[in-house]
Amino acid sequence: EKKAANSLCYFKMNWNSVDMNPNNSYFPYNFPEFRYTPWNELSLSTQNTAIGMMNYTEELWNDLGTHVAEKNTFLNLDSKTREGAMELGFYTHNWDCFMNHYQAYYWSSFHADLLVAIETLGWTEASWTNDMQAPPLSESKYWADLTPEEKAAATRLCYFEETWDTNEYPTLEDFDISSAITPDGPLPKDINLNIYETTGYAGRSPGMVAAGQYVYNASFRTVVSSTVLGVVALAGAFLFA
Repeated sequence: EKKAANSLCYFKMNWNSVDMNPNNSYFPYNFPEFRYTPWNELSLSTQNTAIGMMNYTEELWNDLGTHVAEKNTFLNLDSKTREGAMELGFYTHNWDCFMNHYQAYYWSSFHADLLVAIETLGWTEASWTNDMQAPPLSESKYWADLTPEEKAAATRLCYFEETWDTNEYPTLEDFDISSAITPDGPLPKDINLNIYETTGYAGRSPGMVAAGQYVYNASFRTVVSSTVLGVVALAGAFLFA
């Protein structure tokens, strides 16, 4: 079985769904702080990449979620836009989580901890796939009113208080990222990651999630979504070359 997995560009870590990119936060994937920086505070090179390769404008950058690219998964971006996103510091996992919050995923793509998060927030297959269905009650709550379990679910979708509480399109000029959940700080007491006790949390044990800790636990085996296979193949080809 291991030989067969190797032939499909799997190795121990990616077979066990561990994201090997550095991540010192309790978010599931590394926090793209640059994307929450207002346009006028970006470096000239970052602005040029955002404009020239990703078709951002200052308005589109500062109004999160308004760019059509952010409505797509990373692997559904056109090649130039995806290359630009990679130059800025994005990859499949942190783009789909922080930028898209998995909104472009089909229900059938949700497995393990991601499915736990979606269902904890009250979504069902019917409400996720049918716009005529009423959204769950969690969608109308402020962050402070979410239960610890719902906050854990929202965190797994890469939301934090500043982005959860805003209107449909959060404006960067309306909040200071330093007042949001600190990406490299301790896990807040009111976020209960124990809802992932049986599935793991993005490949980690819930009890071992904190700043500076990124622990591989072989007991957690999650299903790899088809959206990550392209990146997995590239990583495997490089490591086995």
